[in-house]
Amino acid sequence: MSVTREEAIERLLAHYQEPYRCAERPAAASPELAATAFMHLVSDRKILSLAKVGIVESDDFVYIYSVEELTPEVFDRCCTAALTDALKRVDPNPNHNFSLVSVFFICDKVAPETTAAVKKMKYHKDYENPEHGWVDLRLAAVEVGGGTRCANPMGKVLLNIYKASVN
Repeated sequence: MSVTREEAIERLLAHYQEPYRCAERPAAASPELAATAFMHLVSDRKILSLAKVGIVESDDFVYIYSVEELTPEVFDRCCTAALTDALKRVDPNPNHNFSLVSVFFICDKVAPETTAAVKKMKYHKDYENPEHGWVDLRLAAVEVGGGTRCANPMGKVLLNIYKASVN
């Protein structure tokens, strides 16, 4: 069964309902940005699963782009915009453990040269004292209707999320 880009995005947002804050067509964003889902998680830091010694904070910033054809130019522009926005939202305080920037491209067609660019794209940033933690970029591009599916090494989990949510 083939789905449209809009149906795929609705199903992905349904997956990201809790504990994420979801927004469709965010204001002042690029026309390709269909939705965002942001999560800030705070949990206990324990030693040997017994003694509580503080808290740990982690984030996941999800950007879902809807494009007719994913070209290298659109890929670069959208990826840069998502990274820039997410890095502004990261708070590398002493309790910060990690932040993930997850970028989905839901497309009708993915240009072959873009497939290679998605697979090669990497971003990692370590924060030094007094800040803590790290940031990684996860990317996935999917042709609705069962076509091309590609991801960078960190983004393979996004393909699993897509498969579980949409298919």
